[in-house]
Amino acid sequence: MKIFARYRWRCAAAFVLLTGCWPYTEPATGEYAAVLRRGEKVTKADTYGRFAALSVEYRQGGGSLMSTENHSMRLIYNDKIVVKTTDGIERWTDFAQPVYFVKRQEDDGMLALVHEQAGKAVVEKIAASEYGYRGNETYMHGFPLSPGVRYFPVDQRPGFLLRGLPLKTTVLPSPPEGDGYLQAHVLAAISPDGASFAYVDSEYAPSVVLVVDADGKRRDPIPLPRIYLADAPSYQFNPYERLWAWSRTAFAWHRNGTGSWEVRPDGIAPGAAGARNAVEELFISDQTGYRRCFAAANAACLPGWRAANAAEQARTFVRDGDAPPFAYVPSAPTAAFGSAVGVLLLSRECCRVPSYHLYLDGAPAAVTAQLSARLRESKTPFVRVDECPRRTGNDGKCEAQLAQQLKRPESLGRELEQLLDTWEERDGVLFVMPSMVVAVRANAQGGSVIQTLLRADLSRKD
Repeated sequence: MKIFARYRWRCAAAFVLLTGCWPYTEPATGEYAAVLRRGEKVTKADTYGRFAALSVEYRQGGGSLMSTENHSMRLIYNDKIVVKTTDGIERWTDFAQPVYFVKRQEDDGMLALVHEQAGKAVVEKIAASEYGYRGNETYMHGFPLSPGVRYFPVDQRPGFLLRGLPLKTTVLPSPPEGDGYLQAHVLAAISPDGASFAYVDSEYAPSVVLVVDADGKRRDPIPLPRIYLADAPSYQFNPYERLWAWSRTAFAWHRNGTGSWEVRPDGIAPGAAGARNAVEELFISDQTGYRRCFAAANAACLPGWRAANAAEQARTFVRDGDAPPFAYVPSAPTAAFGSAVGVLLLSRECCRVPSYHLYLDGAPAAVTAQLSARLRESKTPFVRVDECPRRTGNDGKCEAQLAQQLKRPESLGRELEQLLDTWEERDGVLFVMPSMVVAVRANAQGGSVIQTLLRADLSRKD
C-alpha cells in the first residue's frame, strides 16, 4: 500500500506539471459513435448514398503536453465499417453511384475500389497496384484518361489502366528488353481497337514514339523533333492532359502491310524525302531532320531502307552480343557528306534521347569539311569547338562564340557545359547547333561516324 501511495503522489505531482499522465479514455460521442473507439472523434464526414468517408482524429495520452494526435480516414457503409484505417479516401466522381479509391493498411497499401452492389459494399483489390504507381497531390489515384478510365503510370514502366464499372484492369505491355536503352514507357495514345499502345519517352519533352501491342510485340521506334510542351502551371495539375492533347495532333494511327497498327507522325509525308538530303538533314537540324524516319515496315518512313542484317552489323559493331536493335542500311548505294553511307543507327545509349548515328566510309577530316559546308549553305548557326580559343580562368568553353551564334549569353546550360568539359579529353570535332550537338570522329573499323550527342533547344534560357 505504501508503494501504491507513493506512485499515486508522484502521478499527482506530474499532473500539476504536465497536465495529465493517464491514458485518454473518453468514450466516443456523436452521430458516428458506433463506429469509433475510445479517444476517437470525427472531424469531417463526406456522405454519399449509404457511404460516409470519415476523417478521424485519435487522441492518445492526456492533457495538452503528454497527448498525441493521430489522423486517419475510415469508410463506412450503412453505419458499418468497410475500411477501418487508411491514409486517404478518394471518390471516383465519374459514376452516379458511390465509388471510392482506398488503400487498406492490411493489404500493404494495395489500392482497392469500393462500391455498392446488390445492397452491399464490395471491396475489389487492384493487384496491378501492388508495386506502386505515381501521382501528385491532386491526382493521388490515377490520372483521368476518359470518362470512367484512369491511367496509373509507374516509374520506368508503362503502368496500367483502370476502367469501371464493372472494374477492369489493363496492365500495359512493356517494350522488350535490350532496345538500345530506348526507355519509351509513357502512354501517349491508344489505337482505335484498344490493342496497341503508343509510348513516348517523356510527358514533358517527348522525342520518340514507340508502338507496342498488348502481347508485347513492338514496331520500330519513330524519333521526333524534340518537343517542349507547355510549362506546368503547378505540380498539382495533370501532366498527361497536355501530352494526350498533343498526341492527337502530333500523329495518327494507320494499319501497316501486315494489318498491325502504326503511327504516322504529323509532317511526315509517306515516301517524301524533301529537297535536301534526308540523311544529312539529321545532323543539321533536329526540327527538320527528325521529320523523317527509316523503318522499312512503316509506310510513313522513307522508302529504300531496310534493317541491317547480321553480317552488315558485324562489319560496324564488333562488340560481342551487343548488336543494336535499330540499325538501317540503304537498299541502293547512298551518299552523305561526300561519303558512302554504311549503317544508320538509332540509339539512346550516349544521347539521353533517341538519336541517329551515321557510319560513313570517308575520312573524318573530309566528312568534317563537308558538314561545315552544309551548315553554311543552309545558314544554320553553329560553333566548331575545336576552333574556339583555349579557355582562361573559369570561363566556359566557347562561351562567347555560343552567346553570339546561339543567343545564349546567360548560361551554356548544364548538359551542354558538361558535354563540352568532357569532350576536351576526347578525339574528334564537336559541332554545336541551335537544336543539337554532333561529333565527327574516326570509326575504329575504318571510315568515320557522325554521332549525335545531344538533342535539345540550346537557345532556351536556364
